[in-house]
Order: sequence, then structure tokens, then C-alpha cells
Amino acid sequence: MQNGKRLNTEKLRRIVEAKTVADAFKMLGEMGYAYTDVGSVDAFIVGETDKLIEFIEDNAPNAKLEKALTARFVYNNAKLAYKSRFISVPSDGYYATSLDCAKIAAGDYSETDKYMRAALESLDALGESKPQAIDLALTRAMYESALACGIPTVKKFFRAEIDMKNILSAARMKRLGISGGDEFLDGGKIRKETLEECVAADGFAEFFERTPYAEFAENIEQNELKDLWKAERDADDHLFYMTDSDVAKLSSYEPFLNYFIETLIELKTVKTALVCVKTDSRDGFYARIPQMYR
Repeated sequence: MQNGKRLNTEKLRRIVEAKTVADAFKMLGEMGYAYTDVGSVDAFIVGETDKLIEFIEDNAPNAKLEKALTARFVYNNAKLAYKSRFISVPSDGYYATSLDCAKIAAGDYSETDKYMRAALESLDALGESKPQAIDLALTRAMYESALACGIPTVKKFFRAEIDMKNILSAARMKRLGISGGDEFLDGGKIRKETLEECVAADGFAEFFERTPYAEFAENIEQNELKDLWKAERDADDHLFYMTDSDVAKLSSYEPFLNYFIETLIELKTVKTALVCVKTDSRDGFYARIPQMYR
């Protein structure tokens, strides 16, 4: 796979201990990253993500896998385009996809898939302008689109991602004392009724004891539902090791899927390191390193 294993613990240490972001970009360039002269952390991440999108489009074994794995980037662009009607959105936040964002901003959904079109038309009918509601509606549609690929291994990956996002949502709602909200995503293995019961009950981890996320939920409970960035990090680790365990099967999908999640985690970790350098908060970085780099 392209550009695999560019990072390790020592390289991350060097990046986060750089004196300036410019110095960190120089190191990243020496490590094989291309978008190191952009000056902005966000622009760097978008540029490197565009390379991942291009790799998927050029090398995915079939169109169904390509569409499933690029869905999050296409739908990110749709979110920005729709929200641009109501608020200012960053022009450099769009990924390089074939979606015509100007048409979506203008209310023309003729080139979208049926899942995106249904979500956008529903938002129109509701007169919705709140960014959080727009994000939720299009995230739901994105997972519908991705799960429609029909590839068992890929569906397993997305269902696990949905489940852990829902567990995190339950933890946030429980901590804030919120109940009855329609915050959960469809498509996971954990029933919405279970999640709703969890939010309303005294306990937390017990609701997920017989699932693959028992340890994930236990760690959230032990941390008293606080610092949920730790759980987000653990969710990334879970998805990486879940796909990594299947690489030995060497079908056309497993190694490709593992490379995909590994690269997403890599870019997220690099972004965290760069932000820590920019804000001079380097000490906090080491707690945030994913297990795959420890």
C-alpha cells in the first residue's frame, strides 16, 4: 500500500518537540509528506487527505468499495455546501471529490446519490439551518450510503464505527443529563432501545457487556464519562486492530480497508501533534498517542 508506516513513536516525538510548526512541516516533508509548504495545519491535513482519496479512486478493487470509503469526504463537502447558505464556511475545508458543491449550495441535488438527496430534501422541508442538525442528517445519510456497498467486511467496519459513535453519544448525553433526544445513528449492531435505556439508567458499561465494545464502555465508565477524547482515541484503535486482524486473509478488501483506517488515524495523530506544537501544549500529546504508535 502507498506510503504505509510513515510514522512511528520516535518520529512523532521529533515532530511534537519541534520548536515551530514550520520546523515540524520540514520534518514531515523529510518523512514523505507532500503538503508541507501550505503554512496551515488544516490545509496540510486536507491536502494529505486528498492524496488518500486519489489513492482510493485509483486503486479500489471496485466502484462499490470506492464509494463506501470516499463517502465521508463527499458528505463532508455536502455539509459545508449546505451550511454555506446560512453561515460562513472555510473554503479550504473541502476535499477533492467530484461532488459539485456549488449546485448543492444552490439547491440543485440532481447529481447526488439517493441517500444524500433524501437528507437534503428533508432539511429543506424542515427549513433547517442549525449546523449540528445538518451534520447529523448528512452523517446518517453517509452511513446509509456506505452500508449499501454490500461488502461484508466493509459493512462490519462501518457498523462498528457507528456502534462506538453511539456509545460515545450515550456517554455525552448521560453526563449532560439529556434524554429522549434523537441523537443516535442507524446501522449499528447495538439497538437504539439499549442506548436509550443506558442513558436513562444509573449504570453504563453493563449495557454493553455482551458486545465487542465491553472494554471500550468499561474504560468510559471508569473515567466517570469524562475526557471522552480518550474514548475517541480508543475507538480508532479498535477499528485499526479489528481490520488489522483480517489482513492475513489477503482478499481484495481487508488490506485495503486496514490501510484506509491506518491512514486516517495517522493524519489525525499528525494533526494533534501539529496543534500541540502551535499551542505550545506538547506535554498533553503523549497521552493522546493511539495504541498503534506506543
